[in-house]
Amino acid sequence: MASCELRRHRFRKGRSFLADAAACIAATDPARESGGRGEGACSADPAVSVWRDWLAAHRLYRETCRRRQKLEAEMLGELGRSPCVKIVLNEDGDFRWASTIREIDRLLPNPEHEATRRKARSDLAARHAEWNESDRRIGYSRARKAELEIGTVEQAFARQLWQMPSRSAAGVAAKMHCLLEIEDPTSGLHQEPWPQLRHILADLVRLIDDRLSFQTLSE
Repeated sequence: MASCELRRHRFRKGRSFLADAAACIAATDPARESGGRGEGACSADPAVSVWRDWLAAHRLYRETCRRRQKLEAEMLGELGRSPCVKIVLNEDGDFRWASTIREIDRLLPNPEHEATRRKARSDLAARHAEWNESDRRIGYSRARKAELEIGTVEQAFARQLWQMPSRSAAGVAAKMHCLLEIEDPTSGLHQEPWPQLRHILADLVRLIDDRLSFQTLSE
């Protein structure tokens, strides 16, 4: 088996660091990473197996998130903003934006506001109709639903991974990678404990890389 493509003396920064770590963990042979010999050595580390499932779900979630953001930007570019109406509060021109009937009624509570309140409700209904028509054509709500569904799957895999025992360095590294990928995907958090956790992951990945290199030389 070839060693993972990871610099032994220097990790790349930001997302590249986590991508390198993921590539190294993924390069491990499940039948070899339990760390034992004989019958037990043939069983894969269950943490690495769940990590692989989580990583697939995580990558799909990122794709669906980017697609939802793209479609949302398309809708906002077409309509200007999400459905709401401008409520002028006084003669000085002070105003608030209202996005629901309840907000309109709260901003215009008095009997003398009846005509203004009725028009605001009508305008809001028209904005919602425009938004819904654009949504049906562009597919924003479908993309948002897909994002939420795959996000739920990703979170379930992450919880399962963190709660299960690890049998190998790769299993521990998989848990650490999952945590950092979710909480600090750009490696931009500099307060404790995030730099320390990145260093721990780097150490684990170097151990995995050394083991992969040794296995390659032994074959």
